[in-house]
Amino acid sequence: MTRRGLLALALAPVSYEVETVESPRQTTANFLRIARPRKRSDRTVLILPVTANISGQWGDGFYEALRLNWVKRYNVTIAAPSFSHLPWFADHPTNAKIAQESYLLQDILPRLSGRILLLGFSKSGNGAVTLLLRHPERFAAAAAWDAPLLLDAPGKYGSGEIYGTAENFAGYHVPSLLERHAGSRKLKLAISGYGSFEAEVRGAHERMAALDIAHAYDNTVKRVHHWSSGWMEPAMATLDRLTR
Repeated sequence: MTRRGLLALALAPVSYEVETVESPRQTTANFLRIARPRKRSDRTVLILPVTANISGQWGDGFYEALRLNWVKRYNVTIAAPSFSHLPWFADHPTNAKIAQESYLLQDILPRLSGRILLLGFSKSGNGAVTLLLRHPERFAAAAAWDAPLLLDAPGKYGSGEIYGTAENFAGYHVPSLLERHAGSRKLKLAISGYGSFEAEVRGAHERMAALDIAHAYDNTVKRVHHWSSGWMEPAMATLDRLTR
């Protein structure tokens, strides 16, 4: 089912679609919001959420991208899915209804077109990085801001319910995934900060440098840990540069 929405923004009205997504990999029906440019585009920016359902606790990345007029300025499609549980973008080892990675790959990506560029912050920044590192053939690039990229065990920030076990978490452990890509010049990866996780972002940069992994890095401006604190525009500019 598809509904048409019209969002009245300060700059200009922007039309977008809202699709209902039913999946056996989630406990409830979810939504996928999509805004498409008039001109044909081969890039979709997939904005990963930091909360379950559609919540404004940390702002709204989709609305912020519309406010910044990315659809027209960068000629990209903007898409934002929702999740029934707190999103860490991993599959639970035993609960088939918390299969977030599979849900994204099997239920969301087929609804999108072109090269997929991942964007997120905090836990969704962590998700953007793990998704790119685990599936470099499925994603063209990823940008993460102020994310707990050095998380070394499940439990913090609500991650325990999603990862389930330490053994399962090991498959999503960012430092271990980076080691698999040592010497890579093919990844289009940008990390930046900082708000709450300055040390983690800097530490991930240092590990990538030591592993000789090409990446973009900027950790010079402190901002509020929020979608609308000003980090999204420079992150999108970097994604645009990396994927032209």
